[in-house]
Amino acid sequence: MKSICIIFLFYLSVAFAQAQDVDAIMQTADSLANQPEKALEILNQAVTAHPDSEEILKVRAEAYESLRQFDKAVDDYKKLTVLSPDEENLWYLLGRNLYKNKQYPAALQSLNHAIKLNPQYLPAYHVRIETLLEMNQPEAALRVSDSTLMIGETAMNYFLQGEVNKRLNARQKAGWAYERATRIDKGMIEAYIALADLNAGMNKAEETLTNADAALGINPDSQEALVARSRGFALLKQYKDAIDDASFAIQMNPENVQAHFWRGTYYKETNKYQEALNDFEFVLKIEPDNWQALSGRADSYLGLGNKTSALADYQKLLAVATKYPEKETIIQLANQRIFELNRENRAPQLALTDQEATDKFEIQVPDNQQSLTLKGKITDESPISKLLVNGQEVPITKVGDEFEFSAVVNLENLEDLQIEVADVYDNVNKLSYQLVRNETAKPQIALFTPKPDEKGSIIITSENSSSLYIEGKVNDESTITSIFVDGKAVDFDHNTNNPNFSSIVDISNKTSFSIKVSDSYGNITEQIYTLEKITASADEKEKKPMPEQNPAIEQASH
Repeated sequence: MKSICIIFLFYLSVAFAQAQDVDAIMQTADSLANQPEKALEILNQAVTAHPDSEEILKVRAEAYESLRQFDKAVDDYKKLTVLSPDEENLWYLLGRNLYKNKQYPAALQSLNHAIKLNPQYLPAYHVRIETLLEMNQPEAALRVSDSTLMIGETAMNYFLQGEVNKRLNARQKAGWAYERATRIDKGMIEAYIALADLNAGMNKAEETLTNADAALGINPDSQEALVARSRGFALLKQYKDAIDDASFAIQMNPENVQAHFWRGTYYKETNKYQEALNDFEFVLKIEPDNWQALSGRADSYLGLGNKTSALADYQKLLAVATKYPEKETIIQLANQRIFELNRENRAPQLALTDQEATDKFEIQVPDNQQSLTLKGKITDESPISKLLVNGQEVPITKVGDEFEFSAVVNLENLEDLQIEVADVYDNVNKLSYQLVRNETAKPQIALFTPKPDEKGSIIITSENSSSLYIEGKVNDESTITSIFVDGKAVDFDHNTNNPNFSSIVDISNKTSFSIKVSDSYGNITEQIYTLEKITASADEKEKKPMPEQNPAIEQASH
């Protein structure tokens, strides 16, 4: 039964809209001015019945705007500009709703068309200024504002001039323009609130309170004025009064973003971090990219000991910074907080890669070497800020998780290497390496038995000999570390300078053999000796004594 009644009422209202003339419909809509949803139902039916009625379309567009349905208002105003293309007010209203719907370039086109139709039409100039400010074009907005003052020195023209100069950070000019607006129109509450906010930004507590109270004298229930006065109280450290004013504004409108933001700021200043966090989170639900609320929430997290969440919010600050005119300030703030939160106190670790240092931090270099190429790697949790080698800065290169460096050091008159490495948190590691000069002369091999000729040749006269006994000595300024004969290590006295050595060399089927000697500084000598095997002459054989025969053998032969 109830559904039947609803259907009946619907058809009745449609019949009413179709039957009534435009004046009657407008009277009905006016009577429902305080009930825009119900008025909109009647107007929708009326538009269906009278699609070319400019009056009905305009009232419906106004209803849509009051309900913040700006896209639908735009559609109606577009139809109206087609029906009356020379009416500047319609182009202005279309531009205003495009501006409210954040369609800024299209809004400028409509507003410019309204001004073209009527160059004295100030409302179009005003929305044009606001649109240019939203598009971050304050210089262009200032030129438009100057044009309005040439048309007329009205309170609104001066107020908007103040808004533009405030965006340009010309605070003195902005303050003068706001004050001029209040002198022209003493009831212009927007100008008093703007003055209060401007003075709050300059830390002028008394001036902030004076202008906020003036605004509240005009309208005691002004939420904007209450928030502005709260800022004045906060400058005087009267945080209870500041919180009370912001809370009163929130009671009147729980969705008041500015009141939540400033109350969160006051809670944070009084170390009530959880209350502050709640307010900042409310703001960010509505305005996710609000950089001031992000910064406030990060600080609140930090106050609660939640370093991880604080770091995440500071990283978000870097991401949203480019959306704001003060992006450089935001980036600097975020980087500084991230820098401090990542602070550590461990010194960088350095390791040389091309030089071997002893446990005593000694580096051996040849005594005739003029320069040394020093290479190494640095590991640290933080970026490296500087590397000094003997007071000279050395460039570093980040490779993966490490830092690498290479430096050429002049060794002339140098006795040690002083290396200093520091990270961005001023954690410093200082290393000192003693340069130990070593000689470069190679060991000298002297073979006594058999004694080679000047060319290193050794004469072997025994035809059937398969081995050769050799004996010699090594002369060197340094300690000898190894002696090899034909690749085989030879035992010698390591505690003796210029040691003697001996060995038996297998020379069967060989025409040469080698002796290789190394000293403690890595100097190496390798000598190749050539074997010259010769057959003894007949005279030499006769000179050799005959072996005595066994008598038993001799008797057997006879």
